[in-house]
Amino acid sequence: MSNVQAAVQVHEKVHSQLGLVLMRITFRVSFILTLAFAALIGIWGIACLVGGAIAAGGPVGLAQGWFSAISGF
Repeated sequence: MSNVQAAVQVHEKVHSQLGLVLMRITFRVSFILTLAFAALIGIWGIACLVGGAIAAGGPVGLAQGWFSAISGF
């Protein structure tokens, strides 16, 4: 009898959680930054409307000024 050795190729995968953790952190940071910038833009828009209303003499004056600027009357 002869000894025959067969070559066996084993594919092993090492599963690392590092990539998944980094992706979750990146998603959360980007989500929070997006919400923060959206909030800042909203606050800035409201501040502009309030400033315009104060400069025009109130909300009615602001609406009249806006309408006259748009229509040309």
